[in-house]
This record gives sequence, C-alpha cells and structure tokens, in this order.
Amino acid sequence: MDLRYDLEIRAAAGGILPDGAGIDAGNGWRSLISAAVVGIAQASGDRVTIRKIGEKMGYLDLRLAVRELPRETINAVYGIAGQARAQSGDICELCGRPGEIRRTGWHRVRCDGCEDEHPRRHRFVDLHRNDIDEAAAHYIEVCLEHGRLFPVANIVLQAWPDDIDRRHFIDAVNDAVSWWRAGSWIERIGDEPREAFRGLQFP
Repeated sequence: MDLRYDLEIRAAAGGILPDGAGIDAGNGWRSLISAAVVGIAQASGDRVTIRKIGEKMGYLDLRLAVRELPRETINAVYGIAGQARAQSGDICELCGRPGEIRRTGWHRVRCDGCEDEHPRRHRFVDLHRNDIDEAAAHYIEVCLEHGRLFPVANIVLQAWPDDIDRRHFIDAVNDAVSWWRAGSWIERIGDEPREAFRGLQFP
C-alpha cells in the first residue's frame, strides 16, 4: 500500500492500530479499511487492538485483539470486520474498481485489468527484489536526512522500459517502506532509524 495511505489509515484508527502492526493490502482497499478501523474504534471505545490488516484466501482480513469487552461490543466489532471482509470480495484490491475473487493459485480479488497484469507484476517484483530494497533504503535515508516524508515516486527515479513496470516498481517500493516501518527488515538500512522514521510526516 502507498505509504501515504498507510499513514492515513493509522491516523484514522487512533490508538487501535500500533506502528508494529502491518497493513498488507493494496491501494484499492484503502477506503474499505479506513471505514472499518474507524467503525471498530468507535464501537469499542478504542479498547481493541488491530494486530494485522491483510488478506486471507483473497478477502480482507482484520486480526483483532479484544480486551475484556461486553459481549455486545465484541459482536459489534467482529460484525464490522466481517462486513468489511464480505465487501472486499467485490473490490479489486489493487485499484478499487469492481472485482471478483480469482482462485488460480494464490487467491486474490482483482478486476479484469489488474488480473491480466498479475503474472507480469509477480515476475517483475521477484526479478527486481534487490533493486526494490535498495530504492526503499534510499528513500528512508532521504526522508530521515530532510526530516519529512516525500511521495515515493518523487525520490525513486528508476527508469523502466514502460509506465507499467515503473508503476509496479513504485508500488513495490511503497510496500517495502511500509513494511519496514511496521518492523520488517531491509538489509542496508537496519532497525536503528525505525523509530525516528515513524515520527516523520508528509507536509
């Protein structure tokens, strides 16, 4: 997910989505996730922790830790999560257009256009994993140096033969940066600057 959207969702969630909880979902589910986390925060009085947001068997999956809440509150919270999961089956995870569950190998919800691109995207990310991590590390270093966040596309200027591969590259760098921010590993950058990076904002 785009780093800007990741941070928007965390801000909307308040304290129920900690920095160490990853958001493993595409940009197309941004509005769906944001509405769900706001609803869960309101229904629980901010007494739920979201441990992870991701995809399971193709559908949106919200992993929740519920702390000593009344049964009706627990039911309301899981009802919101279940409704978001059901709605995700009709929304392309990558672009947000109408989609459907695809069950060829790895399950995913895609529109026809994003499904047609799936093999190319998958091959591209596998082939360029080292370049993606290198670009993510460079982005993190630039942001720390300037004390603010920039759009990833403004910093990562790698040229590719066409706009499709460039889009795949920028998407993959965004994912790598967001996951590193949540606690994952990028070899060149390590763990030490993570807390400082978590304090940076877009202007």
